[in-house]
Amino acid sequence: MNPGRKDKAERLVNLTMALLETRRPLSKDEIFTNVSGYSGTPEAMERMFERDKDDLRELNIEVLVEAKDKYFDDEVGYRIAKVNFEMPETEFSSSEIYWISVAANIWRGAALENLAQDAFFKIQSTNAEYLPLEPLSTMPIIQTSEPIFFALWSSINRKEMISFRYKGIDGLIMDRNVAPHSLVSRRGHWYLIAKENETGDFKRFRLSRFQTQPEISSAENAFRISDDYRVADYMEEISEMIVEDAEILIKPGSGSAIRKLGKFTELPSQDPEWNRIQVEDVDFDLLVYNILWCGPDVKVIKPDYLAVAIVESLSKVLSEHSPL
Repeated sequence: MNPGRKDKAERLVNLTMALLETRRPLSKDEIFTNVSGYSGTPEAMERMFERDKDDLRELNIEVLVEAKDKYFDDEVGYRIAKVNFEMPETEFSSSEIYWISVAANIWRGAALENLAQDAFFKIQSTNAEYLPLEPLSTMPIIQTSEPIFFALWSSINRKEMISFRYKGIDGLIMDRNVAPHSLVSRRGHWYLIAKENETGDFKRFRLSRFQTQPEISSAENAFRISDDYRVADYMEEISEMIVEDAEILIKPGSGSAIRKLGKFTELPSQDPEWNRIQVEDVDFDLLVYNILWCGPDVKVIKPDYLAVAIVESLSKVLSEHSPL
């Protein structure tokens, strides 16, 4: 998570708790002195506080502005009324609580674990009787090991334009400027569906190919999601997979890009005209692309499905460009 965004989140939590627990409205000076996270010049803290109030109100947390002293109205203070903040009394059945817990449990160990668990504990504190139907440890979980997941998720919620460097399937690294729309998981990988600012086209970006942290390039609510947007339209025909172990023969001086794709090991070779190498945990499509680029300077030893893919790709090129 971006350090600046993390600091802001912590400051918002601190401010919320302070305004909830106070018995009287707090002045700005009291807030700046006692709430952790406010620093800098008086003008800077003033701007931070005004933005924080707007952020809380966007979260439907009403910040009340009242006179500090009921007999004098020359100085105002701030507080949050608990009645407007607390979750209303809601009845959930045992079955409903169970499925909510399943949904929260799916995120354990992942980017949204804390938010999911906080929501579940708040709901579980109702008077519904919860009877587990089966151990939650047997449930599947969502894997979000990519460190950029939370930053992207936050920008999607805030409708912020972002920029980042990205390695395409051809191995080229380019700057991207997009409006992020959705995060989706497919075949063990997470993808960002986003609309490119320059072309207006929707593209799919795999999180493991991001070369930099996304940087916010606009204010909040910089774009809107069209009513006819459907994430499923951009998730068809995903063929990406990981080659766990491949052995390849490469002519000396060739295939430098292949050697940089994953974990690389030089193996003994019985033919001095060929280098024998092993690459591990490499994107399948990226490996195929780079092998084809090298032409006759590369031969695939294993796995068989990689060799088959190379032959099929060459056959397709030959059929498309051969004379009728």
